[in-house]
Amino acid sequence: MNNYREASRTNWKPDGGVFGIDCVNAGSLQRIADATEAMAQNHALLVQERDYFKARCNESYQKRSQLERRIRALKGVITKLKAKGGDG
Repeated sequence: MNNYREASRTNWKPDGGVFGIDCVNAGSLQRIADATEAMAQNHALLVQERDYFKARCNESYQKRSQLERRIRALKGVITKLKAKGGDG
């Protein structure tokens, strides 16, 4: 085995073999570093998704507020027309 990562995954026996404890530790540290990098990439994707959905939420909130104001304004126009006696 020339790969410390793979060697560190196997059941290491202290009674011999080409790889010593230092090689196993080096392989373990390399696997930990790989896992940490993978977690960092996942974290970056989660942050991007959060920002995307937060922006969509803010846009929806603004659109809803705009539509609610429009409804209130139109209700006011209807009230004025009824008060005016617009029977047609």
